[in-house]
Amino acid sequence: MHPDQLAALEAITDTGTFEAAARRLGVSTSAVSQRIRALESALGRVVVQRGSPSAPTPDGEVVLRYARQQALLAAEMAVELALDDPTEAHAAVGARGPTEIELSVAINADSLATWFPAILREAAEWNCRLRLVVADENNTAELLRSGQVMCAVSSSGTRVAGCRVERLGAVSYSPVIAPGLLTGGVTASSLPVVRFDADDDLQDLALRAAGLPATAPRAIVPTAAGFAAAIEAGLGWGMLPAGQLADHPGLVAVPGLAGLDRTLFWHRWSIASASLDRLTTAVRRACPDQCREST
Repeated sequence: MHPDQLAALEAITDTGTFEAAARRLGVSTSAVSQRIRALESALGRVVVQRGSPSAPTPDGEVVLRYARQQALLAAEMAVELALDDPTEAHAAVGARGPTEIELSVAINADSLATWFPAILREAAEWNCRLRLVVADENNTAELLRSGQVMCAVSSSGTRVAGCRVERLGAVSYSPVIAPGLLTGGVTASSLPVVRFDADDDLQDLALRAAGLPATAPRAIVPTAAGFAAAIEAGLGWGMLPAGQLADHPGLVAVPGLAGLDRTLFWHRWSIASASLDRLTTAVRRACPDQCREST
């Protein structure tokens, strides 16, 4: 596999079209098509599903993950060797562009709003570009498998192919509500619910733990700050992480419901990368508690 072919696959994945990939790479659309056909011929597999948008096939996602791993290691090598000459640096990263190291991370909104900012402050001193993909902690496996991210915070401890995983700790969530809604002897089952997004199951889990049926949400608010604001505004009750409770002292506990703990795991590519090692160390320091164990 030639570096130019892998770069074409990356560009198509990121931009969604052969034309946009060609503009990113500074070549013709025909050249991008030729590189992909040559890659597919060499592998004996279709790696790009042509369409609108074009996207990697399952086989293409495997190739993409290894292509991005090679790009990361090549960029680290170029930085370590201080390849200041543009020609040398360009060759070192396999025609993928600048030698700045990019670290892509899937992170859930609650973590980003509470404990992860400590890592952002550390990363400001690093020689890298940090790219965060906000994703529900239940749905990060596909991002890792497809090569869209290098590492992820997840609520699943199941190891993803090509990655290793370790337990970070448990985040505590509390069912809270604006006190104005607690009038007239209401019960938890009759109170309106606020949900973060379609994948947010914390409110349903709290209801089931109390022996109550899940209810349809009154509002869906997909940002951490907006979710808390919706609860404060009286749209309904919701589960807030412990790290946000102090910022919302006017909220009170929902009668009849108990808090929940959600265990978080750190997944990262299984390659010998100094940049990923440094990021992993920072995540361990910033994680919600000290209960960690290797998996």
